[in-house]
Amino acid sequence: MRNIIIGDVHGCIDELKLLIKKCKLNEDDHIYFLGDLINKGPNSLDVLNYVLFISEFYNVKLIIGNHELKFLRFINNKINNPKALNQMKLRFDLYDLERNISASALDLLKLGYFSYRIPQIEVLLIHGGITKNCKLDFNINYQYDSTSFKKSKELELLTMTRYLNNSGEFVAMGNENADYKFWAEEYDGRFGLILFGHQVFFESKPMFFKNAIGLDGGCVFGGYLFALIFEDNSKTLIKVKSLKKYL
Repeated sequence: MRNIIIGDVHGCIDELKLLIKKCKLNEDDHIYFLGDLINKGPNSLDVLNYVLFISEFYNVKLIIGNHELKFLRFINNKINNPKALNQMKLRFDLYDLERNISASALDLLKLGYFSYRIPQIEVLLIHGGITKNCKLDFNINYQYDSTSFKKSKELELLTMTRYLNNSGEFVAMGNENADYKFWAEEYDGRFGLILFGHQVFFESKPMFFKNAIGLDGGCVFGGYLFALIFEDNSKTLIKVKSLKKYL
């Protein structure tokens, strides 16, 4: 059995299909997407439908990214909280995605996880990062539900965290300064090896930290889409160069 972990897709359907083809899937493979399947790139809906399609034949799990979380919040607010909906800053056309998404593809998102531990390879999957004072119990695989926003701010921070202040707390994007550290540089390994997306590293291979590996190769920006395959005691990188620069 192989565990295949795939970085941020962001609507890059052609690159995703090429990547999956290069992985030469086996029937017992487990495939994990590290979130941000949608937005920025050209074909969010096609990506969702393709992931839904392969999930009919393989064991597929989605880690919730900040873009999935915002879309799910958008849908929840549209139904239950119009005032909050009007206050949302919608950089991408979530209305169009909401109009066209199938019930099955929406369920795929709603069945996603904020974190998922793969005990066989001692790896923890998240989308963004972890603060130093995180109190979550990562022996639990935290799955999305419509009340997640109220249950724990820490779940949301798993999708958003990049930089930490000098106290190890979350720093919102745009508020960083030279004294603040990227979370994976500070992470001490107490939750095991973490694989994450969210932060783009414009490199031709994943970014390796002491206790974490970043798998967002910036495909939507003209970079790479990565899959890291764990089999037995080995790791194999499969990658696809972006076919064009979408942003």
